[in-house]
Amino acid sequence: MRTLEIHPPSLRVETLNVLKAAAAIVLVVAAYVFRPSFGAQSDLANRQSQIGLLPYQKLVRDAPPAEQRVFRELQEGLLEAERIRAETGHWPDVATLATEGIPPFAPDPTQKIEYKWTSVRQDWVTNYLGVPSEPAQPAWVLVILEPEPGAPADPAPNDETHHRLPDGTTLHVSIWNMPEEQRRTGFAALRLPQNEGWTNWLVGSNAQ
Repeated sequence: MRTLEIHPPSLRVETLNVLKAAAAIVLVVAAYVFRPSFGAQSDLANRQSQIGLLPYQKLVRDAPPAEQRVFRELQEGLLEAERIRAETGHWPDVATLATEGIPPFAPDPTQKIEYKWTSVRQDWVTNYLGVPSEPAQPAWVLVILEPEPGAPADPAPNDETHHRLPDGTTLHVSIWNMPEEQRRTGFAALRLPQNEGWTNWLVGSNAQ
């Protein structure tokens, strides 16, 4: 028979083991807590690619609250402008929309950023351009494209970017913004804002 004498681990060894275990726990918790911030950009890019967004398109739910508000107001203003277009055969100017109290064209004391709105029309393109009072804020443009005379009817279903007037005219509509300090397009009517560096905001995945 052999007799084995078992000694307890030294205090130093025990302390090192405890420190190693604590460090492992801290690393696991840190990885869990900070994972969203480390991967936020890649997660956003993956989500956008999955729903079919193009490089110049973004989802409005990812925009700051102030920009989401302007976007929603432009949606409302677009519907009102379409109503007037259907009734009169002409797109209303900004003064008409403001007189009727239609946002975002009417003055709003609750808005921290003031915008100067201008309507521009060229051929079958109509723009409503909003220039902010602060250059660091984004400018906005609502782009409305009507079909050229004689063009075949657009079979696209009604959705976020395709609206139909009561007479059957299909409109291609879109809402864009870009930092005012980067805007170089003046007040010319925009047909392809993406070529000028504008960002197209969407509620859903109506990628163009």
